Amino acid sequence: MRKTAILPALAACVLAAACGGAPAPVARTSNTNSQSNGAQTSIQHGTNSSSDVGVAASHGGAAQSGSPSSAKPSVETPELDAKIEKAEAKAKAAGSSDADKKAAARAYFERANFFRDQGSPSLYKFALRDYRIGLRYDPTDSDARGKMDEIVEIYKSMGRPVPELGNEQ
Repeated sequence: MRKTAILPALAACVLAAACGGAPAPVARTSNTNSQSNGAQTSIQHGTNSSSDVGVAASHGGAAQSGSPSSAKPSVETPELDAKIEKAEAKAKAAGSSDADKKAAARAYFERANFFRDQGSPSLYKFALRDYRIGLRYDPTDSDARGKMDEIVEIYKSMGRPVPELGNEQ
């Protein structure tokens, strides 16, 4: 139990060190879909391909323009990407089973865990995106939901906006 209390505190320290006193983020674009009640972790049911993921500005920088696929993590994950693509295609196919959907969720959670476990604050938004998308395929996974909520709490504890990656439809 003690370990779970230490992890968010440690992550907050890492975020603080990584930010290096950067100024608070400034909203550069308006988002008509944003919610003011803090329900940024809501999970929408249905399917969504990973290529539909938008771009978030972090640490005061402007959001990138261009296609949604321009949001790229700083590390390459070709094996995990291929695993997700294959599992997602099977889960979206006509006549897909619950097992197919759970396999897609597991593939997303595997990559989310990879990003989260790197300990790099710049990768947390990608982990958050993958947890959100994976939970659309398997909304009952409490471990993934807990990890997603932990990342959201890290952002909130730092006074940073919670990225919207993965909330798109």
